[in-house]
Amino acid sequence: MTRLGTRQNDADAIADLHTRSRQVAYRGLYGEAYLDHELFDVSRATWRARFADFDPTSDLILAAIEDGAPVGLAYASFRLNPEVGALLDNLHVAPERKGGGLGTRLLAGVARWLAEEHDGAPLHLEVYAPNAKALGFYRARGGMEIARYAETVPGGRAVEVVRYRWERPETLLGH
Repeated sequence: MTRLGTRQNDADAIADLHTRSRQVAYRGLYGEAYLDHELFDVSRATWRARFADFDPTSDLILAAIEDGAPVGLAYASFRLNPEVGALLDNLHVAPERKGGGLGTRLLAGVARWLAEEHDGAPLHLEVYAPNAKALGFYRARGGMEIARYAETVPGGRAVEVVRYRWERPETLLGH
C-alpha cells in the first residue's frame, strides 16, 4: 500500500478509480445521468480538493498500485465529521479486482494508521444499506452497526445509510 497526499496526478488517478467503482456499485441507486455524465467531473473536483487540503495529521489517502495505476483506495479523515471521529469515507477496489483480499488489506492499512499514529482511535464508516455485499464485508470484519439514517443521493432518491464502528480498529490487523 502506498500513502498519497499531494500530487495532482495522484488525485486524478484516484478520482478515476473512484468513478469506475461507484459507476458499478451504485448503478440503480444513484441517478443514471449522474453516474454516466456528472460523476467523472465531480470525482475529479472532490479528489483534487482533498489532495490540495491534505493534512497528514488528520487525513489518510491509501492506494494499492499495480503497473503504475491505483486498483484500490482508502480515504479516512478526522475532519469529515468531527463529532464521529475517524471516518473511512471511501474504500473502493477496481471492479475487476474485487474478491481478492485487496479491500481487507486497505481496511487493515487504515486500522494500522489509527493504531500507530492516533492511539487506536475508533474507526467509523458509512455504507448504503442496499449495498448488501458491502454490509456483509464490514460485518464479517467485526464492524458493529451503530446508526441508520436517510440520505438523498444524486438523482434524488432517499437511501438508508448504515454507520459501522470498530471500537478497537487494531482487531482488523488480523483479518
